[in-house]
Order: sequence, then C-alpha cells, then structure tokens
Amino acid sequence: MVSNAGEKMDIIEGLACFIKNALPAAKRDRFLDFLGKEKNHKKFYSSLDHDFENHINKEKIVTKLTDSELTQAGSLYCSNGVTNNSEIAMIDLYNKAPWEGGWLLINKAGTYGVYRAEGRANDEIHIRL
Repeated sequence: MVSNAGEKMDIIEGLACFIKNALPAAKRDRFLDFLGKEKNHKKFYSSLDHDFENHINKEKIVTKLTDSELTQAGSLYCSNGVTNNSEIAMIDLYNKAPWEGGWLLINKAGTYGVYRAEGRANDEIHIRL
C-alpha cells in the first residue's frame, strides 16, 4: 500500500513494535501517540527528517544488517508522507527510498530497520532489536 500524508496511514503492528523497542521509554510514548492519532501522522513523518535520530537507543545500533535480513519484506516510511506497506523486500524498498528527506525502513515484524536522516546520503543507521 502506498499512501500520502493526506490519506489515512496504515500503521502496522511492526512499526509500533519497532518504536516500542528502538526508542527509550521517555520518547516512545510520544511517537506512539503520533501513530495512534491520524491527525498526528504528519508529526511522525516530519520527525523522520532529524528528530527521530536523536531518540534511537544507541545500544540497538549495529554496523550493518545481514543480506538475509534485507531480503525479508518490509515497510518504508518517508518524511514526505509516502509509505509503502507491501510485500516488497527491504533491499528493493531501500533502492526506492528518496534521496531527499528522512526515511525509516523496517521489516514487517518490526525487529530491525534502517534509518536515514535528511541530508545523510550513505550514512544510514542500522538498528537490530
């Protein structure tokens, strides 16, 4: 499913799981609130440009995800409001991620992901929970 910020965002359980485990308790509730209320989805999207990076639990950051992890189906969330919740492999979604703006790519279960802040081409953060 591809949607724009003006449309209802399909928040999957994997995204909520990812946020619950990737962010410290002090910030996790704020982001879950963004996802729980349709009127706040735009705040979630815009946080992907820079704000999200400041809240990732540093203990969950890894050097790189494995090739087998990247072949699993994933979801891509972009700061411009475009989402892709399909059965496409994470590596294919990675190759479709925009060069401008921040984005978050996670597997369907929400147990690992790749995050890139705006202006950080080739400087992604890999997260394994």
